[in-house]
Amino acid sequence: MTLAMWGALGDQLEAWSGDTDVRVLILTGAGDKSFCAGNDISEFPTLRATPDQRANYDAMTKRAYDALRNFPKPTIARIRGFCIGGGLELSQLCDLQIAADTCEFAVTPARLGIGYKLDDILLLTSNISAKHAKELLFTARRFPADDALRWGLISRAVSEAELDRTVDDLANEIAANAPLSVAAAKAIVHEAVKEEGARDRDLSARLVAACDASEDRQEGQKAFAEKRKPEFKGR
Repeated sequence: MTLAMWGALGDQLEAWSGDTDVRVLILTGAGDKSFCAGNDISEFPTLRATPDQRANYDAMTKRAYDALRNFPKPTIARIRGFCIGGGLELSQLCDLQIAADTCEFAVTPARLGIGYKLDDILLLTSNISAKHAKELLFTARRFPADDALRWGLISRAVSEAELDRTVDDLANEIAANAPLSVAAAKAIVHEAVKEEGARDRDLSARLVAACDASEDRQEGQKAFAEKRKPEFKGR
């Protein structure tokens, strides 16, 4: 990922976040070699050498991270090949991770003499145990998909031949449900994993009330009674 790519990613995510035609976001790499192999290290001597440059670089990547973390619709990381460093962070910012069983995962700052920021470690340890995070960080080794699945880095591992179909089926299944209900579930799960004092119970209650008052709630109940598939509009 070049710095320009981080900027473009933030722009695109912000544009799609308000697009009512978008029901599910699938994030994937171009080609079959990798989901994302991390930052373009060759840029570091010119774009990340001084404190000011590092601050600018970190601000650009944080904007993209925040846009993905706060994306209001469900997000799926479709992972094939290498998923390393900043690429692994991108995958962890998605709600679900579906990976080919031939994938390899790594976090490699120890090979580059780079310190791994607290926010990045918090993201890692929100998905896997501190014990497994230490092994990833201490060794900088590439770990196979079965370890990633066992640790909780990914939601599911499937064969390469089944990857596209699995992701498409999952996305279509989610997209067929009521958008307000799905968005509320995502937001309330994010509140549920916070410490008790940090949870926004009022927001959670408002989201549930909005679902109850929606046209989609009426459509869902009508479709159930009529034994047909509902046609949800997101309102």
